[in-house]
Amino acid sequence: MSSIKKLFLYLPLLLLPMLACIGCSSDDDEVYDDNLTGKWDLVEIKDGPEGRCEEGYVQRYSSGTVIIEIKDGQIVFNYQDGRKETKPYSFPKNPEIYSSSFPVMLIDEVPFGYIIEKNRLYLHYYGIYTTDHIPATFVFKRIK
Repeated sequence: MSSIKKLFLYLPLLLLPMLACIGCSSDDDEVYDDNLTGKWDLVEIKDGPEGRCEEGYVQRYSSGTVIIEIKDGQIVFNYQDGRKETKPYSFPKNPEIYSSSFPVMLIDEVPFGYIIEKNRLYLHYYGIYTTDHIPATFVFKRIK
């Protein structure tokens, strides 16, 4: 059998694994709007005081540990143990003082840079910290 015929014979078999990998999708790949309003589930905290100076430290959380609902100038924190906390949020009049490449929001007057990528909300802590560590980034997954 000529090499060209063999190529056409085996080509579908070679492509099948690639199609299997890209044929399935998860809701992590879905693109949602970039609106902060909605419900978000804490999935991980990157860096922060737990990681000290260890760059790339990640603490993962199971679904439902902390769910926040952002709406009407308020963030409601719903904890797994049934506790609820409500904090105001706003946007500073002079965000440039935070030297952030992200938009800035104040949660109960504490500054956070934020960005929404696909269905993830990243809150980068810009507040004061008194220990030697990389500031934390809180990562939430959109649930509504």
